[in-house]
Amino acid sequence: MITYVVWVGLSILLALAVFLVASVMERRDARDEPVPGGVAQFWRDFRSGLRRAGRGSAKPVETDMDAFFAATVESAPGYVDADELGDVLQRAREQARHTLHVGHVEVGRPPARKSA
Repeated sequence: MITYVVWVGLSILLALAVFLVASVMERRDARDEPVPGGVAQFWRDFRSGLRRAGRGSAKPVETDMDAFFAATVESAPGYVDADELGDVLQRAREQARHTLHVGHVEVGRPPARKSA
């Protein structure tokens, strides 16, 4: 049981450390204070975020699927190119076909004994 409590405590401390590092690394260009406040500013931001969580979110926008897909068309090439993926698979297939297997081991049969 004590191991469980220790691991839970370590997990909570690690989560707090991640929050603290994220808040310190955050760029505060839009903030009206000239210097970020460190841990105190992190605590103020954390509490204000909890207060904002209870408020209502933005209202949904009604749109049809055609307008949605027309607005989200990407002009850049896709992350996975079909031709490139096909070339990689073809090379892997050729490499697997021409791989040399050295040696042969038979399992299950004991070696033959020579009788003298």
